[in-house]
Amino acid sequence: MLGSIPWDVEPELLEEIAQDDLASSPLSVLTTRMCRMRRDGATEQEVREHFANDLAELTPQQRKRIDQLLADDEYGLRYSCRAAISRTAGAADGRWRYVLNPDQARQYGEPRPWRASSDQLASLDQKFAEHAAVALELWEPGPESPVRSARDVRWVHDLLQHLPVVTPQVKEKARLICREAKRGLAGRWDYGRYGLDSDTQQARELLDAIERMTAEPCPDPGPARTASLGKPDQVTVRDLAGAPDAVLDDYLRRHEGDDALVEKTLLSFASRAYRRDLSFAEVLKRHSDPQRALLDLTRNLRRRLGGGPNLREAWVGTLLGLPTDDPELIRALPAWTALKARESRGQAAHPAVTSAVRTALGDNAEAWQRFATSPASYAGPAAWLRLGDLLDAAANGTPWPTPPHT
Repeated sequence: MLGSIPWDVEPELLEEIAQDDLASSPLSVLTTRMCRMRRDGATEQEVREHFANDLAELTPQQRKRIDQLLADDEYGLRYSCRAAISRTAGAADGRWRYVLNPDQARQYGEPRPWRASSDQLASLDQKFAEHAAVALELWEPGPESPVRSARDVRWVHDLLQHLPVVTPQVKEKARLICREAKRGLAGRWDYGRYGLDSDTQQARELLDAIERMTAEPCPDPGPARTASLGKPDQVTVRDLAGAPDAVLDDYLRRHEGDDALVEKTLLSFASRAYRRDLSFAEVLKRHSDPQRALLDLTRNLRRRLGGGPNLREAWVGTLLGLPTDDPELIRALPAWTALKARESRGQAAHPAVTSAVRTALGDNAEAWQRFATSPASYAGPAAWLRLGDLLDAAANGTPWPTPPHT
């Protein structure tokens, strides 16, 4: 129904089907990462040990399938190194095609009426784009994965179209794919120029659109550009994430002492983690009470930031990278994301997170068992559950907390 008649599906059912489809995305990402580690020289045992926590959450059937891929270096391993990309590209070109592009659903040349509202479709499209952005991070060029069809680039176009904030990293990856696609399409005969609909023509039209969407902005004309950000009480996190470093720095200087503006700027780093001339720590120093600000933002992250797993991961990674080990701040982090965080390659978990867990659970074996069954998850409302709240429930044997409100 998702790919055949989504316009005629009840809104609640469409939401359920779409969410169920997206739920398999993390497995394809895990498969890609594990297979690449194996491809790059690690033994099967080393790969399993490195991803032990992730494997423990899979079903026996899923683990068996991954074991088969790791052992099949003739075919399975080679092609599973791009499982996340293949899955996302196939979804955008197939079962998600009309949900991502409702205007393409037509009958006798007229747009089909949808039972789902435009707001619901926009919400689903954003969730797809957030998952696609994770896959985009894993894209790599190579002879095993040529880019030479509309299917290979349509997902990138849809991602850019529906992602709330397009970071420089996303733009750069999209440009790399465009360059590979141009090389891949160079030898294909384009019948589209003679009036026939061809895959090559579609691919080139998509590439043109992607290049427009990732084009570099015009050179910064100077401080006058800051007027475009508007008043501090009206500027959004998204506006701040898209502002060039020089513009943002000047804007913050002109509104020195505005703690609310500083907090929104800190949140903007979750969408744009890399800035050449302005760091998270430098912005944090502009706040009158930096530690309180971090704690308040993290405790209310769902309401203040929202978004998908990539935004949570960026926020948690930024905080764990700061020179602080405040236990209260660590306990306020989203549990699932914090437990998956790594300080460096090869470590099972970040030391600050490990310390918080050990301090809370101690030698209580029953508490450890309860904590292992906590409702924390990769996505959905349970992804916002705080680490400290789950630790307290596990240690005290009390009911699991409900996710923080939006």
